[in-house]
This record gives sequence, C-alpha cells and structure tokens, in this order.
Amino acid sequence: MTIEILNGNELIVQGGLEAGFNLYTGYPGSPLADYFNILYKRKDEFHKKGIRVAIANSEANAAAMASGCKQVGRDCLVAMKSMGLHVAADALSVGNFANPGTTTIDPKTGEEIYSGVVIVVGDDPWSMSTSTPADSRYLYKHLHIPFLEPSTPQELKDWMKLALEISKRTSVYQGLLLTTFMAEGGGRVEVGPHKEVNAEIVTLDPATFDLSKNVMVPPNSLKADVTMIEDRFPKVLEVLNELALDKTYGKTESKVGFISTGVAFETIKQVLEEGALLGHFSLYKIACSYPLVENQLLPYLKGLDTLVVVEEKRGFLEAELKSFCVEHDIKIKIYGKKFNDEIGFPAHGGLSYEIVVDKTKDLLKILNLDLCRDLKHDSIDSGLDLPRRLPTFCPGCPHRETLSLLKELRSVLKDEEGLNLLTHGDVGCYSLSFLPPFKEMHNLSAMGQGGALGAGVDIFADNPSVVLMGDSTFFHSGLTDISNSLQIGHDITYILLDNDNTAMTGHQMSPASGISVEGYKRPRQSMLSVVKALGVTETHQVNPSDRYFYRSLLVNIVRKKGVKVIVSDKECALTYFGRKKAKERKIFSKNDTIPSKKFYQINTSACEDCRVCVESTGCPGLTQVHDAYGSKVSIDPQICVADSYCTKMKACPSFELVEVLNYHPTKYKEGNSLSFADDSIEMPTVEKSFSDIANGQDWRMVVTGVGGSGVTTISRVLSHAARDMNGRDDLDFKFMDQKGLAQRNGNVTGHLTIYHKDKSKGAVTPLGTADLLVSPDLLDASGQLHFLSTSGRAIIDKKFQMPLSILLDDAEIKKTISEKQLRENLEEKFGERVTLASMKGLCNDVLGKSVYASAMILGVAFQSGKLPFTFENMKDAFSSTMRKEELESNWVAFNLGRKVYLNGDESVRDQYVKKSTTKKLNHFALLEKSLKATFLPWHNKDTFIDLYRSAHSRIIKLLPNIPSTHLATYLHDMYVFDRGMNVQQFLREAQMIKEFVDDEFQAIALRTIARTYWLKDEIFVAHQMISPMRDQSDHLMYENLGKSYKKEFINRPSFDVFARKIEFDISPRPWMLKFMRHMRILRLILPAWHRKEREINLEIREKVLKLVNRPSKQMYTDLKKLENVKGYRDVRYKSAIEKMS
Repeated sequence: MTIEILNGNELIVQGGLEAGFNLYTGYPGSPLADYFNILYKRKDEFHKKGIRVAIANSEANAAAMASGCKQVGRDCLVAMKSMGLHVAADALSVGNFANPGTTTIDPKTGEEIYSGVVIVVGDDPWSMSTSTPADSRYLYKHLHIPFLEPSTPQELKDWMKLALEISKRTSVYQGLLLTTFMAEGGGRVEVGPHKEVNAEIVTLDPATFDLSKNVMVPPNSLKADVTMIEDRFPKVLEVLNELALDKTYGKTESKVGFISTGVAFETIKQVLEEGALLGHFSLYKIACSYPLVENQLLPYLKGLDTLVVVEEKRGFLEAELKSFCVEHDIKIKIYGKKFNDEIGFPAHGGLSYEIVVDKTKDLLKILNLDLCRDLKHDSIDSGLDLPRRLPTFCPGCPHRETLSLLKELRSVLKDEEGLNLLTHGDVGCYSLSFLPPFKEMHNLSAMGQGGALGAGVDIFADNPSVVLMGDSTFFHSGLTDISNSLQIGHDITYILLDNDNTAMTGHQMSPASGISVEGYKRPRQSMLSVVKALGVTETHQVNPSDRYFYRSLLVNIVRKKGVKVIVSDKECALTYFGRKKAKERKIFSKNDTIPSKKFYQINTSACEDCRVCVESTGCPGLTQVHDAYGSKVSIDPQICVADSYCTKMKACPSFELVEVLNYHPTKYKEGNSLSFADDSIEMPTVEKSFSDIANGQDWRMVVTGVGGSGVTTISRVLSHAARDMNGRDDLDFKFMDQKGLAQRNGNVTGHLTIYHKDKSKGAVTPLGTADLLVSPDLLDASGQLHFLSTSGRAIIDKKFQMPLSILLDDAEIKKTISEKQLRENLEEKFGERVTLASMKGLCNDVLGKSVYASAMILGVAFQSGKLPFTFENMKDAFSSTMRKEELESNWVAFNLGRKVYLNGDESVRDQYVKKSTTKKLNHFALLEKSLKATFLPWHNKDTFIDLYRSAHSRIIKLLPNIPSTHLATYLHDMYVFDRGMNVQQFLREAQMIKEFVDDEFQAIALRTIARTYWLKDEIFVAHQMISPMRDQSDHLMYENLGKSYKKEFINRPSFDVFARKIEFDISPRPWMLKFMRHMRILRLILPAWHRKEREINLEIREKVLKLVNRPSKQMYTDLKKLENVKGYRDVRYKSAIEKMS
C-alpha cells in the first residue's frame, strides 16, 4: 500500500482501477466535472490496459451504454451529476430491470457472478453549481438502485470496489452517492494495485441471447418486475449483510443514539467528539440508506429509546428508518427534520458544523440533557457591508460578445419599435447571462430544453424571441428543440454558441471538437449541417467578434418569421489563451522574446467613467482607479487578454493599443540575483508541530480568493506536503476546495485540516478555528475572516480584483468600499495577527506574472511558523505539483515570500525590482510641463504659469483637506481648455464650498463644479492623449517589457457641421493631435459643436451651487447624481436626463 493525496474525482478513478472496470462513461457536470479531465490525462495508461473511456452525448446515452457493456460481459462505471440522473433515469430503469449477458461461477463460493454496473452520482446539497436542489436518493430508490454513501476519502476509494462487487454478485445496478464536499475535497488515502481487466474483443452469437431478459417490452417487463422484487433485489440485502459496512461508535449501551451517513456523519461525529458527548451517546454510521441492512441495524435500534437522524436535504433516511421500525415492531422516538413541533435539522441545503452544533444543543434541551459544552468558537468578521463577487464570464469569452449585442438589440427594438425581446435558455456557461450587466436570460429549463420552454411561451405571446444554446447542449439534447420548433411553426431565433468545448464543466471535448476523450481523432460534427438537415432554411455562421456584421444580422433576423439559426463560432477564451500562454512560457523559460505583444489600456484622463464598456461587456479585465475627478475605469493588464472587445463600443476616445516589440515579462527588468540557497534564509520556529497535532491540537487553514488567481495552487501544494508527514501514520489530512461557479471569476474557498486519525472532521472549517487564513485577494479575505481563530494569523494581499458589483454600482446611496478602508479595518481588528503585503504587484514586477503570488503567500505562511511542514516538505511539494517550466519561478516566489515576512514587501521590492531609468517628474512638474505644451512658441507661457501657480496657492489655503494634486489638476484643466477664463469664478465658488459644505462633501462638490468649466471636445482630448502625464505613465509601464513600444489611439471624433453630425473612426498620429490641441478657433467657427454639453455643464453648476447654499439631508446623494452625469455625446445626454430630472 502507498499513501496518496487525491481529490474526490481522482478517488473515483483510482477506486475504479482497483475494482477493474472495462468502461468509464457518463457526462461531465459539477461536482464530478473533473472526472473526464482525469481520464483524458491518463488516456495512454488506459490504452495500455485495454480500458475504454467515452464521454457520452448525454447521461441517457451513458446509461444505455452501461446496459450494452453488461450484455457483452464487461463491467461499466457511469458518473454524472444529480441532474444527469434525471436525464438517465429512463435508460437506467430499462437497463436495470433487464439482465443481459452471460454469467460465470465463482470457483470459491459457487456463486453466480454477473457483469457489473456502478452509477456514481454527485449531489450538490448547497446548490453551489446546480440549477435545482435535487436529492438523488429518492431517484435511486425509484430505479431500484441500492447506493453506498461514503463519509471519508478512504471509503470513497475503497467502496468503488465494493460497489462493483455488489453489482456483480446481485446483477443489480449499484449506486454510489457523494456530495460536493466529498467530490471537490479529498485527503490522505491508502491506494492499492490496479486490477487487470479483460481487454479481449469478443464475437457475440445472438442465438444465445435470452431475449426475455434483454428486451424490456410486455410481457417481459412484468416478468422482470417480479424477478427484481422476489429474486434479484433480495440478493442485495444478503450481500450487504455479509459485507457489514455499518459501524457503531460511542457508548453502545446508551438509550439515546445518533445515526447518520455520508459527509454529514463526519460532521456529527466531530460535534459529538468535541462536545465530549460520545461517552454519553451511541453513534451509528449507515453505509447504505437504501436498502437498510438488517443484521447490524436491527439489534442497534432495539437497544434505543430515542434515535436522532442527522442527514442533509430531505428526510430520506428518516423515512426509511421509520418504515424499518414499523416493519420490525420497534417502538422508538425519532428526531430528525422535526424536534416535536420545532424545526429540526433543516431539509434544505447542507449541514454545516454550526448548524449541527446548534440543532444538537436544541435537541439536548428537549431531552433535558445538559451535557453539551459550548462548541461555538469566538470569531471576528470585518463588520463591513462587503460588495458581492458575482460570477461572470471569463476575459475574452465569446459569449460576452453575443450578450453585449443582445443587450443593445433589446434597446433598439424597444426604442424604435416598442418591442420587448425575450431570451430563453438552459444549462451552460451562458446561464450566467441572467446576471448583471446583461440580464439576458428570462427563463431557464433543463439542459437542451430552452427552445421548448420558449415554444410554450411564444405560441401565446407576440414578442420576438431568441434561445441561447451551447454546442455541447446542442448535441446533448438541444437539436430536438429545433426540430420541435419547426414542427409547431415556432417563430424564434436560435443562437448556437460554438466554443469548441464543454466549457462550464472544465473544457471536456464535445462532438464538434474533432477528438475523443481517449485522444483519438473523430469527425467534427457540424451543428450548421445538422440544423439544415432538420429543415431550417435560414442559417448563418458568424464570428461574434465581428460586432458590426453580427449586430446587423441580429437586427434583421429576429424580426423574421419561422425558425432561424445563428452559429456563433469562436473558441473558448480559456483554452485559446491557455495554449497561447503555454507557448509563451516555453519561449520565456529560455530567456527568448516574442516579436510583439499587444496591450490595451484606458487613458484615464480622457475616461469619463460613463462605464459603457462595463455595462456592454462586464469583462473582469476592467477595473477601477481614482484620480482628481473621482472613479475612472481602467484595464487590469494581469487579467486582460487583449481581445479588444471593450474597444468596439466606440463610446469614448479613451482606449489605446500599445504594442511592445521583442517582449519578455522579466528579461529587461531583472535586478539582483533571484537564486536562493536553501540555507540563505533563517528557518522559522513552527508553532504547531505534527507532534502537537497528534496530541490533540488540530491544525486548520483556510485559503480564499478569486477563481483563476492561483488559489487552488496553494491548496494543491499543501496537500502534497501533507502526503508523507515525515513518515507519521497517526495523523490524517483532509482538504476541500469550495469552487461553486468560481471558474467564472467567483470565489474559491479551500479548507485544509490535519488531525489525529482516530478523529472525524467535517469538510469545512468551523468558524473561529483556523490557525491560518491566506488570500491573494483583499476583498475575498475580508469576507472569510470569521473562520480565523483568536490566535490565528491572516496573510493577505493589499489589493483586490475589482468585482463587477462595484463597477456597476453608481454609488449614489453610499460610497463604495475601498482597498484602504479594508486594510485599515483589518489592521484595527487583527493588529499584528494580520500580514498585509503587495504580493501580486511584487510578483508581477519581479517575475512577470501576478499569479505567482500564490507561491509567495506560501513563503510568507511558512516563515510565519504557522505551517506544520518542514522546508523539505515544501520543496518536495513544489517539485511534484508545478510544471517544469514554472517550478523555478514559483520557488523563487516562495523564497521571496519568506523575505517579505521578515523584512516587508517594500524592502524586497527595493532589493529585487530594477529601478526605472526614466527621470520621473512629480505631479506638479508634469502639470506645468503639460500646460506649457498647449502654447505655441510665440505665446507668453510664463505669465500663465505664474497665474496658475498663484491660483493654486490660493485654493490650497481655502481647502486644505482636499489633496493639493487634485486642486492643481482642476486649475491645470481650466488653463488648458480656455486659458483659465473662469478661474476666478471657480475660486469664488470654492470659497462658498468651504463656508457652507461639510468637510466630508467638499471634495465631491468641488470636483463636480470643476468639471463644468471645460468639456472634453476633440481639442481638449487631443491634448489629453499626448500629455506629458500620459507619456510618463506609458514609459514607466512599458519601458522594461521590450526593446521598444508603439501606441495606437482608438478614436471616433464627431463634428456638427451645418446641422449634420459627422462621425468617423480614426487612429490619429501624434502630430495630428499636436495640431488639433491648438485648434480652439473651431469652437468659434462651429457654434453648435458640443452646445448640448455646454448647456448640461451650466445646469450642473447651477444645481451644485443651489445645494451648496441650501444643504440637505441627502447632500451626498444629490451631489453624486450630478457627478454621475458622465460620458461623451449621446451617453452624456441620456445620463443628464436620468440624473437631473
């Protein structure tokens, strides 16, 4: 036996290899999404063993394959999520009642042995990644499928073999049920050798088939029913009684007993152990809730007066036990979902440690037993109203491009024709389209049934409608929807989202991928050809990135009658950019460069913060920064994949393309040597050693952050570090990565626990018990602080990835939370127990990628002494978990993290980040340089500079609480716009603000008024595009990324000439912009040009001054609404109507 660290999906496969299945099939779905990814990675091994693997087009297909596999005398493993069991139910029922295939005789027992079928189902009690809260136990029973419910990783692996044994000895399909925490968790398990399978290809003789068993039609169906009830299923009870998998713990002679199963058992056992209650009560672990095993259970129940049933979801086990007690005439009081007239263990969601503690204490009071000591641990949370991190589409996702156009199309149809577009949908990545900013899904049905759902609506409504359907969904069952729509004469547009993957569940291949899960080439099945063959006469294939063609197509097609199909054909961004990054990593690892790399950026000076780009794309690559005028939209270069879609809105001139030549992320900015000898940094003192843990001091850690930012890397490294634990066999280890919809930029929270192996531990860390909480994201960490114990340490990055909820918040009710607020909150509440460091920024600057922050965090954690692992444990764990080309950089990040803990992040930055060779001017010098650049050679620059300085001196005395850089910026912009014609009036209004406005509102009042003294016309923006501030910012950003860089402006100027609006796309050259910034005369020649903006500015100023003179209780909201009149041209006009009405 050897020890391995495996997660739930890996344990299914490992258990299957030890059991000896011939065929692995099913359909991908969370929480069993990784099942096929694991099989694909091991395809060569499976080829050699003669094992077949198939991703079926649907769960029903997989279930039918299992029956066929059984007929040919082979053993089959089928895996699916809970909703898939619904899809497979028909085929499972038929296959289970049928009993095809030949049998053999066990030479030892004389027992008849059949081919076996095991159905593994992943339930999701907390509905973290599932559309409906299904409870598969009821469906298993309905299908006459007994099922095992493992409670530990070891049991999950071992019971795969037992499940196959039960099926082979009884001929009945055998189920194995696990839940999210088991599937996405795992631990330290003993693994055994793989069983050799029979890979022989046979020739069947149909004349030998027993058709009465093979073909389930009357009268065979009734015969099969009789056989199942009277012969086959009773064998299941015999085998289960023989296996004796149930276990009893605690005080066996107690009259009060607890009973549980699956992962809930581990939680109730943990509660009883930590509450010192196992010495007072008995605890019974059920291995199989259906059917219940009489030999062990009956004597146990006969010794009780009171039974407490602890189970997740509805009371399935409770009902089975009540029926069992009636059958065996056992008089016993049962508590479960009800405690007399009170609510017991909840029938919705899962069972957390805290729920079980609370309900156990309630029950003991009812039983008049004051035995449970207080198991609640003190915990601290942020106390702040934190913004939600909503899941969203990945950067570069092609679905975003379709949804952006649907959102625009909705407005066009509504405004121009008074039509309300309906969008129907089903299950896939695109299900997230119901969330902001798109809200483009108005209903949802089962997988592949969105069109049929739409048909039920549309035959009674005259709204134009569309259906979103993924490529995998199309081949799963969606093509029947299109046939159905044709058959009923449905007016609808199907948008088939072809991204070459089953993307939502982890990028498994689909029938359109051209490759099988076994790695063999297969024909690329064409959705377009299929729908044409069905009889659809109007079909189109588009690249969704071609916004203008796609928009025109949608506008025309949705109005037409009949069934129309558009195939949106663009590969999933994660796979496309994943391959691209992998190629680049190989190049960079050799210290070679790539010819060029593109970056998109936003000129925040030109940005109006109108957020059209955010509302139209919802891209996580967009973030928020602040300058003198408040919040602005920016692009996070560590998240952006440069797909350019945000630039296609053409709502402003802020977007720029920078192309870096001979690019390398670190080659041009290497500072001091980044190699570390193993003994170059002093070793920490471990606070809680393996010996301490063995003596009862459990070690717990929580890892949290944004999906895709390296959070699971932390869990993976530490899991491998826990594999050997220096040869100890008295300790156990569990982990669980709570993902949910994290792959779409949602939250991931991982839980890791080391404890004495005789104990039980639930999958999730109890609140207030974690020794360590780490996160590369300040916001996500702030939301999980309640896990930290009163002596625990938090290690957190200083910044957070901007959640979409903040970008979509106009902040008119209250200010959005800032990174500074969160840091101050943490330092106030946790003091020296929190380590805040700029780890993502440091890794980006030193190693070229912020994702190495996960390794740096591990270095900080190790050096703090909060990890029980040795340096050698960590080194081995890094070596076994990292790609070869990534190992060195991650190990450097780990050691830099150790230095960060000892010396601070700024010290490490000073030591290892190459200093810029560019002479950096301060903000005031840049503003003066910028102002001078707007004058022609013969102008008297010095006079205006003196006026500017004089005004600045006056205003900083007036309003000392406002940053002087902001005040200087307001004056600079006025002098640039019209040579400061209204500066004196602005200063008088600043005086009014000082006298009549509370300090907390002075900044917003002043900047709102300041913005009314200029407008961003083509002249003013021309200067903002080439100002010294931009030049310095660009140089600092790109000078150390390549040998040179060049910039392209993405612009669409507009001119009102003789009552006509003229707009055109242009990428102006710098000389054009230099020329344009001096063309103030155009404002006189074209008096109608930007007249509306000038009128809006005057109205805003008047309203602000009224508020200044008559402060109100809602001063902030009133000022914020005026500040939120933003944008260029039509966007600004619409904003003014909404905010100032």
